[in-house]
Amino acid sequence: MNAAAYLDGQAAADAVLAYAEALDARDWGAFRALFTPGIRLDYGSIGSVVGAISADEWTSRCRALEGFASTAHRLHNIRATVDGDRATVTSIVDAAHFVEVSGEMCMGDLIGRYTHHLLRENGWKIAGVDLAVTAYPAGKAAFDAVFAAARAKHAARASHSERQAR
Repeated sequence: MNAAAYLDGQAAADAVLAYAEALDARDWGAFRALFTPGIRLDYGSIGSVVGAISADEWTSRCRALEGFASTAHRLHNIRATVDGDRATVTSIVDAAHFVEVSGEMCMGDLIGRYTHHLLRENGWKIAGVDLAVTAYPAGKAAFDAVFAAARAKHAARASHSERQAR
């Protein structure tokens, strides 16, 4: 592989790393900027979106992560394959999600495989994301419970903000 091809693959992988970083930082402007206008998702393994969705809608849905005290989406075994103006980046994701429930910090985590599909559009843009879960180290029930708690916290905050805006 020549240096230019290596750097091109690294640039695609960097877009995927930026995906995880923006989620954990709750940097929604940076998160939205990573995508083509419309994206294809397969998050069916966690009971979420499967199909086409606008990048704006996906960004809005991901804002539910604001209900967590913190998250850590750690990516490794990253491999980028570039074919002209298309790239596929696969990685292992170890995603820990923390939320306070009744004064106690609770964790739900998963380990899985991400497959990001990218298009070259003034740099690499994410056009699709697949998540295949391989394990829930703390158990699926714990994962579902922390997500339910975080969604409830996020909805309560959004409702409170809406009332204050009136």
